Amino acid sequence: MRALGPPVAVLLAALLLSGCREAPPTGALVLTQTPLGTGAPARAATVLDERYPAGSRVVLLVPPYRTNDVRLLSKGLWAAGDPVVTPDGQTVYFIGRPAAGAEWQIYRARLNGGSPRRVTGLPGGAMNPAVAAGGELIFSSPVPPADRPWTPPRPAALYAQKAGAPPHRITFTPHTALDPTVLADGRILFVTVQPGSADPEHPRLALFTVNTDGTELTAFAGQHDGGWPVVRRPRALDRTWVAFLAAERHVGADLTRAEGVRLARPQQTRTPLLPGVNARCRALEPGPPGEWLACLETLGRSGRGLSDTFAVYRVRADAPDAVTPLFDDPAWHEVEAAWLAARTPPQGHMSTVDPQRPTGTVLCLDVNETSYTAGPATNAAARVRFAALRDGREQVLGELQPHPDGSFLVDVPADVPLVIEAWDDEGRRVRRCPPLVWVRPGENRACVGCHEPHHRAPRNVRPLAANTAPLTLKSPAPALAGNEP
Repeated sequence: MRALGPPVAVLLAALLLSGCREAPPTGALVLTQTPLGTGAPARAATVLDERYPAGSRVVLLVPPYRTNDVRLLSKGLWAAGDPVVTPDGQTVYFIGRPAAGAEWQIYRARLNGGSPRRVTGLPGGAMNPAVAAGGELIFSSPVPPADRPWTPPRPAALYAQKAGAPPHRITFTPHTALDPTVLADGRILFVTVQPGSADPEHPRLALFTVNTDGTELTAFAGQHDGGWPVVRRPRALDRTWVAFLAAERHVGADLTRAEGVRLARPQQTRTPLLPGVNARCRALEPGPPGEWLACLETLGRSGRGLSDTFAVYRVRADAPDAVTPLFDDPAWHEVEAAWLAARTPPQGHMSTVDPQRPTGTVLCLDVNETSYTAGPATNAAARVRFAALRDGREQVLGELQPHPDGSFLVDVPADVPLVIEAWDDEGRRVRRCPPLVWVRPGENRACVGCHEPHHRAPRNVRPLAANTAPLTLKSPAPALAGNEP
């Protein structure tokens, strides 16, 4: 066999060494560290400027967790944070900005070495990376302004982006959609404004799920529990709990505590997850089997915060009232932590979206099924009126008459928020679904009713509307043109 010449051998060795560095050992962590003594700018432009001041960084930490032995993953960036590790345990996505005043975008870094590479470029920036089946990147864009994050002139939406392809939008709510995370079954769990919130400047937030193609928007948790109105960073900790950060007011990123709902019954199971901890929490993530990772204000013996510094703690899932210090660099805040290990990737599913169709269908099982029981909402619906929210204005699409059992099947425009109203036979509006629901092109969407109880399954009865072709919306009757309840 002919030996390789020196130039060829040197080149081959260089290629092998550059692509085959030793994988991080078991127990490695990916951390977000923010510098001490730098609060949020006096007038932060975006929500990310508040959370990640200049110098914030993403690092790799390996056992035995020495403060002088970290690998900088966000090299060359002015600030960075919000890391998420891919299911194979080899790559991390995070947000970053290259200079003060530059847009926040999402970057990718290999954990075996190399400089981070920018992977998004939408105008207005991008944030909140998550990884779906097949390595598809999920994120939110644009980055909301700090002074009006949930109802800005251009609300943030969720996008999906496959390798080598442009991103495509998958949520169409009129309010900001943030903090996506991918559940084991492939659904995307995210945060947005609870429909009907009375205060647009300080709205109540809730958790919803949607498929990676934007179909089947579904309420998940926070709609009926009466807990603190602000929720952030949902994460599936294990097969039992979905955790999130909760706050009493919209007053910044730190005034939060860890709460959760049971994955099998997310409605009405909301509970504190760290009952023995009275310190502020910045992140709660899955850790090694049977454990969680919490980024908490440094604690005293009573479980109360000692200072404004944050560190990483281990939490046993079967004893969450006790936490154990894991890592604390006194020169930094540790505000986010991800356990570095390969895991089962989320499930995928076949898309039902047909880009050639301008409409989708809505099947309602019973428009009279409602979680509201007082006042005129108890009256039966004689007409159902649809409107589309475009450029902040409701455009009436038409109305229909439901079947005797309250069901209807109708074609509606795709990719716009829909307003659905029920009117009684006296011309009074008795129910109203605010503009949250949408359909994707070709989607066949079903719902139980108007503001149905989200914790109850519908009756196992075939609706009359399922026996007919989809209805076409007609012009509203004069009696419904302007009456209000």
